[in-house]
Amino acid sequence: MHERFGVVKSFETMDEYHLIKQFSKPQEGEFVPITFIEFKRKMVGWSTELKRSVYIGSEEEKAKLKRVREVNLMIAINHLSGKLSSIELIDEEKAQFEEVYSSFLKNGGQLMYTRKKIGAKNIALFELRDPGKKVMDIPEKNLLSDML
Repeated sequence: MHERFGVVKSFETMDEYHLIKQFSKPQEGEFVPITFIEFKRKMVGWSTELKRSVYIGSEEEKAKLKRVREVNLMIAINHLSGKLSSIELIDEEKAQFEEVYSSFLKNGGQLMYTRKKIGAKNIALFELRDPGKKVMDIPEKNLLSDML
């Protein structure tokens, strides 16, 4: 476990892969340290052929998809992987992030991303750790041997 963030430090099993992939999906109680980059507004729909959600590039694609909706796509640096991650947020989740981000801008600290199950849905939640402490904007590059 990573002492500071309370998450797994090495990703030797597939159990932890969900924390470092592009669309990270932490389970309740798992936290991913992030650095916010930007928001984009995107149209997304369910493809019955691909059996997954896809981003819509044209009106022609829109007709082939189900559950077409507009989402807020957050682009952030995932400090566990050191790569960019994308987090889809509904308007309420974005508003909660903006409150936490406002506090981050005033006080510093580390932005943390997690999800919480409410009913049948998982919602994105953000919190601020170590307020008042300056945290790196970009994750460090470390040797694996130094991390073990």
